[in-house]
Amino acid sequence: MKVLSIEARREQITFRLEGAAGERLFLRESAPVVGAKPGRTLSTHECAASGAISIDRFAGDHDRLYSQFTFFAGDEALAGARYVTDFAPDVPENRVPYPQPSSIKTLHGTKEDLLALGIRQSPYNINLPAIMTTVPGENTIPYPHDGRTYYFLRDRVAAMDAHMIEAAQCGVLITMILLNSPRLFGSTGERALLDACIHPAFAWDSADAFISAFDMRTEEGQGYYRAFVEFLVERYTRPDGKYGHAAGAIISNEVDSQYVWGNAGEMPVEEYTREYTQALRQAWLCGQKHCAHFRVYVSLDQHWFGSAHNVRYPLRYYSSRNVLENIAAHCARDGELPWNVAFHPYPEDLRWPDFWHDRAPDFTFTTPKITFKNMEVLEAYLSQPSMLYRGAPRRIIFSEQGFNSHSGALQALTEKMAEAGYVLAYLKARQMKTVDMLMHHAYTDNPREFGLNLGIRRYDPAAPGHAGEKKPVYFAVRDMDTPQEAERVAQARAFIGEELFDYLLHPPIEYGDRDASRDNEFG
Repeated sequence: MKVLSIEARREQITFRLEGAAGERLFLRESAPVVGAKPGRTLSTHECAASGAISIDRFAGDHDRLYSQFTFFAGDEALAGARYVTDFAPDVPENRVPYPQPSSIKTLHGTKEDLLALGIRQSPYNINLPAIMTTVPGENTIPYPHDGRTYYFLRDRVAAMDAHMIEAAQCGVLITMILLNSPRLFGSTGERALLDACIHPAFAWDSADAFISAFDMRTEEGQGYYRAFVEFLVERYTRPDGKYGHAAGAIISNEVDSQYVWGNAGEMPVEEYTREYTQALRQAWLCGQKHCAHFRVYVSLDQHWFGSAHNVRYPLRYYSSRNVLENIAAHCARDGELPWNVAFHPYPEDLRWPDFWHDRAPDFTFTTPKITFKNMEVLEAYLSQPSMLYRGAPRRIIFSEQGFNSHSGALQALTEKMAEAGYVLAYLKARQMKTVDMLMHHAYTDNPREFGLNLGIRRYDPAAPGHAGEKKPVYFAVRDMDTPQEAERVAQARAFIGEELFDYLLHPPIEYGDRDASRDNEFG
């Protein structure tokens, strides 16, 4: 006997079983925390085995949508789905298809530049400790979630509303980036809130731990996380678009380099991804409750296979392929969900924009890195049967990557490299079948971003938003998807070299691992 699927309906949770033989079954509903021990039992139910079994979705103010479910036949737990995998069509208020923009061109920026450059999408960082509080007051918005009231800072929410509404006025679709940073990204530093929402194993003593993982180990942490996600989804996916519109959420940042960007202390990749998969799942459940097209994304950097941010610390840094394989395994065991991928294919060396000279990347599934040079490998890898969601490929967004330019003697050269690089990268991404976004990070050079100058505008401390002079890459962004594109492509092709440009535009992808079986037969 096996649980095939679990469907959330407006008033019921329905379980579909395979091989039901009429015997009595015991169903345990438990808190969906992740750890060595199962979560607290929330309810139990006895039922006769059949092809479809239903229980009430609500128990007072408690919504069983988020719970873990385990069936027992005697003492044996049934295999199969343990979380809601499907939603009845009439559950979400917003039922329209995914509002795919007409262009993959993505950027932050002023309203004037968003319009001038033809930008259709933009990511938006939202940090839990920046917008929530444990203390109710005049400046808070109460939000009921699963039997408890949480509080959001009214002025911070108003600032988000203004950003989202302006984006909507520009025809720009937002993808949220959900963060849990205790010290950066506008965190209020409220101690009681941090105690509730920061991961229990967060490395407070590490100066490089910029962002915490979301806490999936405790009911308290999960409650704040789900309230955070559901508040945003309910507000920004309204059918009337009152506050603008967000179509999805990237969960944390570059989790293969978790010690820096999603810190949960030191742990094996299998354990980390078990917790992270639960964060993905809970966000997807919150999303689907309100909006049928809401997507969730895994955030990954360029370190693909046999490579990591720092290979000396395997409990801190993983390869992105290993992360995806583990997420797929967790979903296969506990119930599928349509996660997607937000990838960052920066050049091999972030200081140099000429990715066509990258040395590490190849075009196999065992490439050490995926950069602009071989970005097609990601799509090819995700096309494998083991990576599909119900026969369909995962969607890809290239949500953070850009082209550094130098100061001094190499400024003009590296700015030309960035200009040509953007054109080639854009063409490559646009012709991929599952790519919905190519972000250029960043809008302005940031003197505090690891010594890099990634903007399409130079940094000007006296200018509004520090948006200074336009760099050459600005005009490359502007011209793609316009009648001026052909001329821009010809210039980039001449700069990079026609043969190399054409080769990288249509690279020879090998659908598998590199065959290294005879590498040592040189004698």
